[in-house]
Amino acid sequence: MARQQKTLFGLLALALLSPLEQLCPLGAKIDEGPELAVDQVREEAVLEAKFAELKAKYGVGDRRTLQVFFELFDLWIMLYRLNKADHALKEVVPACEWRRDDLSIKAVQALAFTRWKQGRYREALSRFHEMEGLLGKSPALCENIGHTYNAIGALDEAESYFQQAAVLVETRNGSAAGGVNKGGILLGLAAALERRDKLSEALAAAQSAYDFYQARDLERGWDSSLTAKAAMMVSKVLVRTESYTEAERKTKEAIRLFISTSGDDSPLLSGAYKRWGEILVKRNNLKKARTAFHNAYKLEAIKDAFDLTEIVVIHQHLTDCHMSKGGLDRDSFKKYFDTVNQVLQRVRNEVPQDG
Repeated sequence: MARQQKTLFGLLALALLSPLEQLCPLGAKIDEGPELAVDQVREEAVLEAKFAELKAKYGVGDRRTLQVFFELFDLWIMLYRLNKADHALKEVVPACEWRRDDLSIKAVQALAFTRWKQGRYREALSRFHEMEGLLGKSPALCENIGHTYNAIGALDEAESYFQQAAVLVETRNGSAAGGVNKGGILLGLAAALERRDKLSEALAAAQSAYDFYQARDLERGWDSSLTAKAAMMVSKVLVRTESYTEAERKTKEAIRLFISTSGDDSPLLSGAYKRWGEILVKRNNLKKARTAFHNAYKLEAIKDAFDLTEIVVIHQHLTDCHMSKGGLDRDSFKKYFDTVNQVLQRVRNEVPQDG
C-alpha cells in the first residue's frame, strides 16, 4: 500500500509538472515583473495581513490560506526575510505534507530554497533531490541542484547537473523554461570553472550570463537582480586576473542594481561592498575602501543568516585599512563601535558558547 501511494504521488507530481515549472531557479519569481524594493515591502505587508486573516478564519492547511502563503513566501525570499520564512514553514510544511498535491511539492521547494539561502546547503540538497525523485528532471531543478553542489564544493557533481540542465534547455528550446534558465546555467558553470582555476573559460561563461540578463532587462524595460549577480560573477573572475579597473566597474554596477531591485539593506549588497573594498585596496584607495567595508560590516550585522566567519573577515579588512605606521588608527575606528557592539550582542544571543 505504501509503495502504491508513493507511486500515485509520483504520478500526480509528474502530471502537475507544467504548472510547476514555477519550480524556478534559486530566486523565486523575480522574472515576472520589475523588482522594486519599495513596492515589494508594501506588498509584503498586505500579504502578511491577508495570510494571518485566512489562517485565523480557515486554518493553515486550507488551500486558500496556503496559496496566499506561497505568494508571500516568494516575496520573503526576494527580500531575504529568512527568519520569517523559516518560522512560517514550521507549520506550513506539516500542513502540506498530507495533501499529496501541488502544494505538497511547493512546500518542499520552499523549504529547500530557505535552507539554501540560510547557507544550510546539505539540507537544501536533500530536499532538491527529494523533488527530483518526485518530479523527474527539469532545467530549473537541475540548475538548483548544480548551484547547491557548487556551494558545498562538489564540483564534478555541479558541472554534471549544469550540463544536464543545458541539455534539457536545448530540448525545450523556445519554451519559457528554456529562456529563464539559460543565464542561471551559465552562471553556475562560470562559478564551477572559476573554482577549478579555468579563468578564461569562467570569464566567458560569466560574461555570456551577464549579456543574457542585460539583453533581457533591455527588452523588458526594467533592471533585475539577476543581472547584478551576473555582474558580480564577472567581477570575481576579473579580480583574479588582476583586471581591477573593469572589476570595479562591474561591482559598482551590481551595487546600483541590488539597491534598486532589493533595497539598500539587502544581504546581497554585503558581498558586493566587500568585493568593492577589496578592489579599492588593490588600487590603493584606502579611504573609499573603509567606507565599502563598513557598509558590508553593517549589512552582515543585520542579516537573518548570521555568518560570524564572514563578519570576522570583513572586520579584519576594515582593521587593515586603518593601520598606519605599524599601528591602528584608533580614533578613526570609533565610528564602527555601534556595529561591533551589535555583532557582539548577536554572538551572545545566537552563537552557541563552548565554555
